[in-house]
Amino acid sequence: MQVSETAQLLLWAQGVDGRVLNEATARSWHQLIGHLSFDDALEAVQQHYREEHRWVMPADVLKLAAPTPRYGVDATAELMAEQKQAWCEAHGVTVEEFDEHEGDTEWVEAVSRRG
Repeated sequence: MQVSETAQLLLWAQGVDGRVLNEATARSWHQLIGHLSFDDALEAVQQHYREEHRWVMPADVLKLAAPTPRYGVDATAELMAEQKQAWCEAHGVTVEEFDEHEGDTEWVEAVSRRG
């Protein structure tokens, strides 16, 4: 999102809550939420005001906006899934088999010895 779009977003919020908008405010917000798309940020602001009476803040937008590569994506889960897939391939089992035996340390040890 561009700084001008962040300012548009804040103008929309101003229409609801009467906040004062200036360049410093738009630039500060942009530093915090500028990585989001305008549409995702606007939807987050609108959702906030459907549910809340207090002013929307950048943290609210970040919490409600669609996940982005910088925020909200569970990179740990992705990495673990990739590592599980690689381990299963290396040991000749499917991910489904692994999931069926999750927590069965004897099975994991037996498969580990095979591979």
